[in-house]
Amino acid sequence: MKKRVTVYWLTPAPPEAELFRDIIRILARQFNAPRFEPHLTLGEAPQGDSPRRTLRDIRFAPIRLTITGIKQSSKFTQTVVVRFSPNKTLDRLVTAIGEAKSLRNPHVSLIYKTMPAATRRDLAHAIQLPFRHVTFDRIKAVSCVVPTKTERDVRAWRLLTTHRLSY
Repeated sequence: MKKRVTVYWLTPAPPEAELFRDIIRILARQFNAPRFEPHLTLGEAPQGDSPRRTLRDIRFAPIRLTITGIKQSSKFTQTVVVRFSPNKTLDRLVTAIGEAKSLRNPHVSLIYKTMPAATRRDLAHAIQLPFRHVTFDRIKAVSCVVPTKTERDVRAWRLLTTHRLSY
């Protein structure tokens, strides 16, 4: 059964954001997959919480994360991903938005598509990023259909509000 929930995303800052957008666009075109904004999912908003109020109270500087690799999986929303090392600042941010657990697998997805394992492995090995760290400078609250398992589910996402992280 699908339901609509509010999810918080952490989004990359330029110039990394532009490169992620380009990779997502190219892969979407090549594999007939949905396009989406690059993001790191922080967690679901507690039911009844106001995303605007929650984000208004967030006081964090941009967060810099270290890339640990490009990985792949059979999960639709993690077909090919850039994985990051978790850190204490990210954990504190996750707690501040009301999520009860820390992120064990922080990542930015590059494609959402059901595809053969060999194709996923080839893509993960072919993608080389020219940087080892990514700075994230915005949190977005997005209304999503969960579980997200199809292109139609991705197209149903709706941005609710954005909050800029600043020093």
